[in-house]
Amino acid sequence: MPFVNEYVSDEDAEKYDLDNLWNKYNYTAMIKMPELLDHFDVHQHDWCVDKERGYWLFNCGFLLNEDSLSGFVEPSNEEAFILHVNGQNIEFILTSHGMEATDLYPIHFSYELVSMSPSSLPNMSRESLLNILKDGINIFKYNGIRALEENAKTLIAFDF
Repeated sequence: MPFVNEYVSDEDAEKYDLDNLWNKYNYTAMIKMPELLDHFDVHQHDWCVDKERGYWLFNCGFLLNEDSLSGFVEPSNEEAFILHVNGQNIEFILTSHGMEATDLYPIHFSYELVSMSPSSLPNMSRESLLNILKDGINIFKYNGIRALEENAKTLIAFDF
């Protein structure tokens, strides 16, 4: 079974400590998890999951830029994703930029890899992990299950 966008069960959110993962990376939110869930239409975390292989991809949001032109800390264009493979979390920091929109895909952007930690697993190469990440992001698209209409209009490219 390939990746699918889903809401996370309360049990899985607790098991994988998703509140703390979100809070660790998403500094742009004024309200932290789990209180932030009360502000969503569906009061659960969301992820992109491949249950057959036991993989999941969790978007932790945008990081802060401490070296902004304004001199103030501002959201950056770097986004944190956690890919869970073979019982281990791999942290990916990606940046994106918009690309030319089309009638069919008005939302078109490309991701570039900024960092990856760890860069491989004992039985899985860097290239394999990057391919799994791409598979997950191609399903997650714009914003996972919370943005199905936008996802249908989204085309993603990878520069890695």
